[in-house]
Amino acid sequence: MGYTYQILVVVVGLWLAPFLLSRIGQHDYGIWLIGLQALAYLALADIGVVALLPREIAYATGRAGGPADSVELPLIIGRTARLILYQTPFVAIIAAAIWLLLPLGSSQSRGFIGLILVAYTLLFPLRIFRAAVEGLQDLQFMGRTHIVAWTAGTATAVGLILTGFGLYSLAIGWITTQMLAAALLAFRLWTKFPNVIPSKRSDFSTAGTGAYLRRGLWASLTQIAMPLMNGADVLIIGKMLGPSTVVPYSCTGKLVGVLANQPQMLLELAVPGLSEIKAGNSRQQIFRVTSALTQASLMLSGGLAFVVVAVNQGFVSWWVGAEQYGGNSLSLLIALTMLLRHWNSTAVYSMFCYGMERRLSITCLIDGLVTFAASAGLIAWLGPIGGPLGSMFGVCVVSLPANFFSIADEAGVSLAGLLRPLWPWTWRFVLLVASAYGIVRDRAPQGFLQTALVGSIAALVYLIVMIRVARTSVLWQYLRPRLIPSYEFCRTAFGRGAKNTGKHSGGAPGPERPAELVAPATDANG
Repeated sequence: MGYTYQILVVVVGLWLAPFLLSRIGQHDYGIWLIGLQALAYLALADIGVVALLPREIAYATGRAGGPADSVELPLIIGRTARLILYQTPFVAIIAAAIWLLLPLGSSQSRGFIGLILVAYTLLFPLRIFRAAVEGLQDLQFMGRTHIVAWTAGTATAVGLILTGFGLYSLAIGWITTQMLAAALLAFRLWTKFPNVIPSKRSDFSTAGTGAYLRRGLWASLTQIAMPLMNGADVLIIGKMLGPSTVVPYSCTGKLVGVLANQPQMLLELAVPGLSEIKAGNSRQQIFRVTSALTQASLMLSGGLAFVVVAVNQGFVSWWVGAEQYGGNSLSLLIALTMLLRHWNSTAVYSMFCYGMERRLSITCLIDGLVTFAASAGLIAWLGPIGGPLGSMFGVCVVSLPANFFSIADEAGVSLAGLLRPLWPWTWRFVLLVASAYGIVRDRAPQGFLQTALVGSIAALVYLIVMIRVARTSVLWQYLRPRLIPSYEFCRTAFGRGAKNTGKHSGGAPGPERPAELVAPATDANG
């Protein structure tokens, strides 16, 4: 359901961005992008309490053997609800500060951002419903909720724009999405998981609040760092170069931003399950699972980066016009930044499951500060291309070395032993991307059909080149049992057809499994 939601967002977004540019203008569209980024800073006010809730629910579920048998869940949710209500006044103060400090000129722009900030503050306590449903791993319903709420909000915004409400239409559409999602998730908790809802005054006890807040404060440091690492470039460009410059920068990175959600979603949705594993399994099992997730994320992210480099110029030119494309160098750097950040994310989730919160939070905060400072300096010097360069500098200098040294130490292996299994993928990826970049500099695809064809060919080439890497990795141990049923179905279907026509090859009475699907594939990770 999550991927269905992403596909829907992509398809509608292809139409929505040109529609907004034509209806509200480039300046106001830039203000909208800045306003969305401001919300990322406002989310820091929860000091990590909401961010911890899915993991705490998963821990309690793992200890009890299921949500129905856990007596801890009402206490955990009740304590979190009380803390969120205490935080709401501070959210209002931070919202007022953001409204005063944002680089906005006209009164209409300030009124529009103000409406979003006020709505966010009022809806802040309702975030607990999403965190609770995520912790209970009711992910299919979450996906359906996102689809319904986003569709309703988008339809509201488009309808209001057509009737002349202008920039305020986007704010009202966003508010509609948030309110509907919160209502649906609250109803889901009430009907499917009534035993986890606090029902007594004692369920809202503050017992254990001190330790919970300490863990939340460490998590909040990571939250503070996230907007600095991901999205600060938009605010810096808007401040230094003006809102209109944000639009081509955002359009050039749009395809990366949309596709980047796929491996990121895989990692994020794995957190409750990994946390439940941590409560009941060995450290070696966690390391095996996170190693497989690392390889899955890198292979998926690398494929997306390769396709983006091949088609991004044609995509942006077809989508919003060639004048909104920031150049092949900017496109390449944005794609590589996505890849490096995804690689670091696999380390972050591994450390989170190992319980290394303090070290992780400090590393993320330093990375965020370095990225922000480097991006500001490079944007002032080089223009928009300094945005991805600053992010690459931060992750390569700070997060990747620190996080992977920590994981290697925790796993009892050398750093070289930890990274060696990634080398077969790395050198192939470098050759593919370099070839794609050289080709598009001389001849980029034109129009939708050429762009779609080149993208399909690029994806197929990547799959053919990387299939052997996947088969010799620890990831294959998880893919193989899931591929066999599909493979056997196809073999049976084709085998039956061949038998009926007298053309069954090999003289065998039926299909056999290929050796590579039966024998376990092993590598340095076992």
